[in-house]
Amino acid sequence: MKIILVLLLASVCGLAESGDALTRLIDKAVADAEIPSAVVLVDRGGKLVYRHVAGYADVEKQRALRGDEMFMIASTSKPFAATAIMTLVDAGKLSLDDKVTKFFPEFRGDSTIRQLLSHTSGIFGNNGSKEELNAIRDFSRPLRDAVPLILKHPLAYAPGEKYVYGGASFCVAGRIVEMITGMEFDAYMEKVLLRPLAMRNTVYRSGQISHRVPLVYSRASGTLQRMKAVMEPPDRPGPRADGFLLVPGGIYATADDALMLLRLHRANGLWNGKRVLSQEAVRQMHTKQTGKLATNYGLGWQLQDLDEAGLAQRFSHGGAYGTEIWVDTRKDLAVVVFTQMPGGEARGFHKQVQAAILAAY
Repeated sequence: MKIILVLLLASVCGLAESGDALTRLIDKAVADAEIPSAVVLVDRGGKLVYRHVAGYADVEKQRALRGDEMFMIASTSKPFAATAIMTLVDAGKLSLDDKVTKFFPEFRGDSTIRQLLSHTSGIFGNNGSKEELNAIRDFSRPLRDAVPLILKHPLAYAPGEKYVYGGASFCVAGRIVEMITGMEFDAYMEKVLLRPLAMRNTVYRSGQISHRVPLVYSRASGTLQRMKAVMEPPDRPGPRADGFLLVPGGIYATADDALMLLRLHRANGLWNGKRVLSQEAVRQMHTKQTGKLATNYGLGWQLQDLDEAGLAQRFSHGGAYGTEIWVDTRKDLAVVVFTQMPGGEARGFHKQVQAAILAAY
């Protein structure tokens, strides 16, 4: 018995020391002005085992981050959006192999819903022309008006031929949801995902949360300089109250709400014993949908460590403003790492944090 207690104590102390190392890493990144702030959550086996909040929501005013701020998560929105869309597949109202022409007969292409959600549809990506990208960058234009502008352009490549990352195809999928349900996409997501998971701090559009939004910073010449997110209104930080709904990249959310989404996916669609998403829908989302192409992407998820069937043992998604979420099924880990700066500038920090977490847990 004494030996068992000693071993248990040693194990707990080892985890504590590892957690301390992770905390030191995060705090040093803030102190060195590598990042403005961070919220890091680590969940193992359905229990929160690590939480750390560091840095400033407003560097100039030295307004400390509390941890309940609503971050601009950019492309980390894609798993949220794809999850909501997959509830329609579960309901039999949409098929992944439905063609876009079923809903938009004027569209010149054979792209499917599956291809829209895996960046293989042939629709222009983030490398599109200025005119093409204007369809998803004019935030005064509602989604119902933006999507026909997307679809009027000829396909950039044959569906399934390439993986071209971007947001336009997700906007098309979001508009199809609106056409099927008669609800705006954010209202539908609220109904089928946010409300069931008690995610009360996740929005696409709101005029009321600017005081809860951390400012975005870029690191220039060793100092942090304020910058604006592309979708912000000109007069304040945070989301717009109305207008264009950027389905794959417009969400503001807390780290705690993002963890709820990860728990749902790690539990194969179950939430507190109730089924929110079918096990088959989750499997499709976590399985490679890009065929023989080099990039491993599922439905709204970036995939790593695939088994022979193409099912990911780790799935993740980052965003253009420094947010990242990931699940490692082998270690039963779900991790949220939120900072607020360009994703390329935050990449080194994310790699260090991921390595520290995998070493600790």
